[in-house]
Amino acid sequence: MKTTFLLLIPKILSIKNSITLKTLLKRVPFIFIGLIFWVLFYLGSYKVLNFIRDLKFFGEILSKKLLSITFFSLFVFLILSNIITALSSFYMSKDIPLLMSKPIKTRDLLGLKTIETTSSSSWMVLSFIPPFFIAYGISYNAPLIFYLVLILTFIPFLLIAGGIGITVAHLLTRIFSIRNLRLSLLAIGLLVFITIYLFVRSQWSVSLESSERFIKTLLAIKTDSPYLPGLWITESVMPLLRKQIPNTVYPFVILSCGIFMLILSGVVGNRLYINNLEKIIPSVRHGIKSTREGFYPGSIWAVLWKDVKIFFRDTGQWSQLFIISALIFIYIYNFRTMPLKTLSEIFPFIKEFMVLVNMLMAGLVLSAASARFLYSSISLEGMAFWIIRASPLTIKKLLWSKFLYGFIPVTVILFSVVFITNMAMGTDSLLMLLSVITIFLLCISISGLGTGMGAVLPKFRYENIASISMSPGGMLFMLIAFLVVLVTVSLEGWSFYVYRKAAMSGLSLSYTEKGQVLLAGMLIIILNSLAFFIPMKLGEKRLEKDFNV
Repeated sequence: MKTTFLLLIPKILSIKNSITLKTLLKRVPFIFIGLIFWVLFYLGSYKVLNFIRDLKFFGEILSKKLLSITFFSLFVFLILSNIITALSSFYMSKDIPLLMSKPIKTRDLLGLKTIETTSSSSWMVLSFIPPFFIAYGISYNAPLIFYLVLILTFIPFLLIAGGIGITVAHLLTRIFSIRNLRLSLLAIGLLVFITIYLFVRSQWSVSLESSERFIKTLLAIKTDSPYLPGLWITESVMPLLRKQIPNTVYPFVILSCGIFMLILSGVVGNRLYINNLEKIIPSVRHGIKSTREGFYPGSIWAVLWKDVKIFFRDTGQWSQLFIISALIFIYIYNFRTMPLKTLSEIFPFIKEFMVLVNMLMAGLVLSAASARFLYSSISLEGMAFWIIRASPLTIKKLLWSKFLYGFIPVTVILFSVVFITNMAMGTDSLLMLLSVITIFLLCISISGLGTGMGAVLPKFRYENIASISMSPGGMLFMLIAFLVVLVTVSLEGWSFYVYRKAAMSGLSLSYTEKGQVLLAGMLIIILNSLAFFIPMKLGEKRLEKDFNV
C-alpha cells in the first residue's frame, strides 16, 4: 500500500503544480460554465420534483421511485464505464511497460490502476449529479445529516461499481485472446443490450389504456431489488428526507460490499494480471500480403482514410459503439411503446413536447459521441503529430478531415434515430421536417465545435483514450455542446408553441408572431454557425501558432 501511494505522488504533484494563479484565471470560463449548468440542472430537478410531490396519493411514492431509478441508472452506467476504462488503464496504458520494468509488486501496480480507473470512471458522475441531490435536500428541507450520509454511502456505491467493472475486465481479457477480444466485446455489448431490453420489456407488461394504469405501470418498474446497491443507498437517505431514522443495516451493507468488491478485484487481478499482459503482447505477424496496387487517397482524404483504418483496428474505440447501439435501440423501443393516446388526455401538446424531447435527447447523444470521437481526434495523433506538421497537409485541411471523420457517421445515426422515433409517435410531416432540419444543423455545429475545441485544447500526452474526453477540456466541450442543444431546442419549442397556439384558435399568424418565429429561426442559424466557425478558426490558429515545425 505504501508503494501505491508513492506511485500516486507524481500524479498528485502534477495536479498541485498545475494549480497556479495563471491556470486558475484560464479556467475561470470553465468554472463559470460549470456553475451555469449546475444552476440549470438544479432548477429543472427542483421543479420536476415539486411537481411530482404535489400529485395526490402518489407524490411521495413517485419521489422515492425517481430516486431509486436514478441510482439504478447510475449503477449501470458506472459498471459499463469502469469496464471500458479498466481495459484501457490496466492493459492499454502507455506507462505499463515502464512500471513493469521497475521493482514494483503486482498488488501495488493493481492498486494504482484501481484508483485511476475508479476516479476516471466516476469523474463525470461526480461532476453532474450533485445538483440533483441538492434539489432533493432543498425540496424536503433536509437536515445536514442527509448530505453527510449521502456522501458516506455514495463513495462505497462508486467502489462497488468500480470493483465489478475491474473484475469483469480482468476476466474478459483472461477468457478471450487478443485476436478474439473484438468478438468478446461484441458479445458483452449484445449481452448488455439483451439484458436491459428484457428487463425494460418485462416491466411494461401492464395495459396502458388509462392514466391510472399508466401510473400503476410506472410504479411497477423494479429498480429496487434487495440485491442491488441502489436500494441500499435509497433506504439509507430517503428516511432522512422524511425526518425519520433510517435502518442502520443498509449503510453497513453498502460499506461492506464496497470493501468486498475492491478486495475481490484485487484477488482476481493478482491471479490473472501478469498472464493477461503476456497474452496481449503483440506478436510478429507473418504472411502479410503486400501489393503495389491499392487505394492511395490524396489531400484531405488521406488523413480521413487513415483515421477510419485506425478506428477499426483499435478495439478500444469501436467496441464502445455496441453499448451506444444497445442504448439507442432501447431508446427507440421506449418511444414505440409510449402511451401517447393516454398522455394526450392529460397533456394536449404531448406530441409536440415529445418531438422536442426527442431532439433534446438526440442532441445529448450527439454531444457524448462527439466528445469521444471528435473532440479527441486531434489528440489521438499523439507525439507523432509533428509528422503531420512536417507534411504538405495544411492545418485547415486536417481539421476538415477530422470533422468529416465524425460528422458523417453521427449524422447518419441521428437521422435514423430521429426519423424512426418520430414515425413511431405518428408525427405529422411539418414536425418531421423541422426536427430533421434541426438535427442536421446540430450535427454540423456540434461536430465542428468538438473538432475545433479538440484542436484548441489538445492532449497529445495521454495514458489512455478515455482520459482525453474526460479531461477538463472535454468536460467544457460537453457543457458548451449541451447549452447549444438546449438553446436550439428551446427556440424551436417556442416556434412550435406560437404556431400551434394560432392553429388551435383558427387564426393565421399575426405579423408579430411571424416576426417571433422568423427571429427564432435566425437565432438558431446564427447560434449554430458561431458554434461551428469560431472553434474551427481558433483551433486552426492554435495548431498553426503553437505546433509549428
